[in-house]
Amino acid sequence: MPGCRHVSVQAEQLLASGKAKYEGGDRMGALRLWEQALEQSPTQEQRLAALFNSACVHASFGDVELAQIPLKDAIYGGLDYAAAVAQQDERFVKLKASAQVMIQMRKFNEQVLRSKASGPAAPPSFGSGSRSSSSGGGGGGSSSKASGKGLLGKDMSDVLSTDAESIDASIGGIIKRVAVLLLVLSGLGVVLFYLGLKYAFPESPY
Repeated sequence: MPGCRHVSVQAEQLLASGKAKYEGGDRMGALRLWEQALEQSPTQEQRLAALFNSACVHASFGDVELAQIPLKDAIYGGLDYAAAVAQQDERFVKLKASAQVMIQMRKFNEQVLRSKASGPAAPPSFGSGSRSSSSGGGGGGSSSKASGKGLLGKDMSDVLSTDAESIDASIGGIIKRVAVLLLVLSGLGVVLFYLGLKYAFPESPY
């Protein structure tokens, strides 16, 4: 497959040129060459070198988050981070960064390895558990609210339903109820009237 070999040679040349620029202080120029190498259908080893070297450029500027992007891709591709840092392959450049960045990169490598070892299955998304719990909890909340109405709500509904069934809806029944209501109101009015007189005129015979 001469075509693939030719492309790999191109990637190899870009890797070497990028390393020369990196060691000469032109880190951004090196980064561009390594990005080009990734577009040349490199072998897996070449790809890992280009990704790790790109991470080294970002790390040298203190951009840990940017460095983690190609580094994660490389680790999932099989990169041995410790071997890369030790430059066991001549394609790898020296990681030049502050001690804090070096620690963050090492811890990130360990984190990705743990995630990779846990398997391809993605963990439950955030909120699904909360959604299910909220839906379950919401049901519980609704139940508690329903029970929160207490026996009063239940008793009132029972009373209202019972009264509605026992009410006489005929015209005669309605007239009878109105008459009783008027008598009660009239009697109450008379009582209140005399009570008012009693308090207003204590000496009155009424």
